[in-house]
Amino acid sequence: MKESKLKRLLCLVLSGILTLSALSCANGETPEETGSTVSPEAGTVTEEPEETEKPYLDNLPETMDLDGYEFRFLTAEETDSVELNDDNTGTPLDATISDAYWRRNEALASRMNASMILCEKTGYGNFSATATQSVTAGSDDYDVFCGHTRFNVALAASGYIMKMNENGFMDTIDLSAPYWSQLFIENINYRDNIYWLTGDLTHNFIAIIYAMFVNGTVWGNFYPGEDVYGMVLEGGWTLDKMASLCEGVYQDLNGNSEVDKADAFGVVMQKGHTLNGMVFANGVTYTGIDDDGNYSVVLNNEHTVNVFNKLHSIFYDTSYAIMLENADFDGTAVEMFTGDRLLFCPYTIGLAGNEKVRNMESDFMIIPLPKYDETQETYRVNQYDGVPIYGCPTTVPTDRIPLIAAWLEADCSMTSQLVIPAYYDLALKNKYSRDATTAQMIDLIHDSITADFCFYWGDSVGSLMDIFYSNIQNEEFASKLKSNEKVWAKTLGKLVAKLEG
Repeated sequence: MKESKLKRLLCLVLSGILTLSALSCANGETPEETGSTVSPEAGTVTEEPEETEKPYLDNLPETMDLDGYEFRFLTAEETDSVELNDDNTGTPLDATISDAYWRRNEALASRMNASMILCEKTGYGNFSATATQSVTAGSDDYDVFCGHTRFNVALAASGYIMKMNENGFMDTIDLSAPYWSQLFIENINYRDNIYWLTGDLTHNFIAIIYAMFVNGTVWGNFYPGEDVYGMVLEGGWTLDKMASLCEGVYQDLNGNSEVDKADAFGVVMQKGHTLNGMVFANGVTYTGIDDDGNYSVVLNNEHTVNVFNKLHSIFYDTSYAIMLENADFDGTAVEMFTGDRLLFCPYTIGLAGNEKVRNMESDFMIIPLPKYDETQETYRVNQYDGVPIYGCPTTVPTDRIPLIAAWLEADCSMTSQLVIPAYYDLALKNKYSRDATTAQMIDLIHDSITADFCFYWGDSVGSLMDIFYSNIQNEEFASKLKSNEKVWAKTLGKLVAKLEG
């Protein structure tokens, strides 16, 4: 982009942002002081016109002329928030959601006289390499990186992602606004340094929350008249309760006297990221932060070992539960659940929109993953480790930052009002749900989200993220935790040093 055009764009953005404060503070008045004026000449009170309700929650001007600028995105798999495309599973987006994205795109373009384009979509494994190559070459290829948390978060530690708090982004971006996920942003970034943003920029932030799907037919066959929702709301939905409900559900359907994937089970589990979701639900914490703000790995404790032992016992010492390999889980678990051969199916909440699930003749319910026991005060959920995160390469020219910041703020604000309700309220809580109480459960699940720094940075901290599913088949776990403590402390120390640099 030519320097003169970029300067003109910058002036347009800054003038638009400043217009709000200039108008409200004219004549030395604050917005709270206005409302009526007194005309000394006429001696009359003139009522100011009532303010109309703002169409969006952000504090940006209602229109901003960015002169047709195209914001350029590099993404791993998260294309929904950038363009209308297939979702991450390769199936078309539900029309309710795709229409909402279309309206969002049109509204953004109209409001800002700008648009966004997908410069390149890479696989998970190629994103970091592509981003690194662009930055190290000093190229101005992209304005925004949209990555997968687990595989791409470490770009910040390599010095390829801007510290937004030190480069003027926060002059425009309001992280206290409800459309940004303050919880996740606080836990994915180190201390006050903001490298990555996330929140309502995409409906997938919600779709990848873990939950438990309950097959209504299987539940009715074994527990007629019992209220699964009442059990949850009364706080009795625990790991032990799940185990007791699963007992007796197993059936050798193919009659081969062997436990295999063709049989009926009480619960299934993925030897992969879904197991991590169950671990979080049971109150396991990875990161400790002391009063001085120092980070540490706090995984080695009695509670962690107890959670592991219970999960190991359920999935390796019983016939009613089955552990599936990572690559086999998605297809097999869905087939078992939709075929009425499974009572409980832990999965990300987006499964509700799966075509096979939506076409089930059997009803299904959605509830939180179980607590460890009834002394655990609240249900607790996390998200799949691939939460979409948005950052800016360090090669972005300084004078383009106000444009990008304004776009991200408007994008997140407008998506929160045009897309998120379409997914959360219309699709997830109504179109996909089979009963009214499921909607209440979805709210409960959504309000129970937690996040953890060391977990999401796990690949940079001694393979911390893999510790459960790499060892779940083993009986000894306490010694594994103890033997890894020094490694975790050392690798975390190196990571912190990079992030503080």
